[in-house]
Amino acid sequence: MIWEFVATVSAGLGAAGIMMIIRLLVKKLPKWLVPAAAGLGMIGFQVYNEYSWYGHTRSLLPASAVVVAEVPESTFYKPWSYVKPQILKFVAIDTAKTAPVGNSGQVLQTNLYFFERRMSAQTWPVLINCQTGLQANAPQTAHTNQTQSVDASAWSKTDYSEKIAQAICPGKAS
Repeated sequence: MIWEFVATVSAGLGAAGIMMIIRLLVKKLPKWLVPAAAGLGMIGFQVYNEYSWYGHTRSLLPASAVVVAEVPESTFYKPWSYVKPQILKFVAIDTAKTAPVGNSGQVLQTNLYFFERRMSAQTWPVLINCQTGLQANAPQTAHTNQTQSVDASAWSKTDYSEKIAQAICPGKAS
């Protein structure tokens, strides 16, 4: 976060410096354009940085990672986000780190990775039933290839259960 602050200040100083050079060349420009350019440079950098965060973070994921949910956001203090909402949160899975649970091969365990801007990534283990497309939280003591005792009421369908099943279940790809 400190580097983002340094980059923002540098963008402001750079924009102010460019405006100072323009003011030297065009003598009739008002002095207030220098701090205005500095402010616009810093705001412009922050807008660019927030819109490019998702693509940059996604490019750092392994090739086996699949994004199953994106959360676009608009806020009143960022009026440009009403034109194009910013994706500041997303959920991904790593298909290479999927393991079968039990002997049937119909229940798979995988990890959901929750990414949020300016936060550390969070991991949540889940079970996916490939036949029904339902999802359940994996028991905390779960070990790969052991039969899991998951209560029938724990299985549910979330907004992205189907995308997870399509990504990790053989024969479910759309």
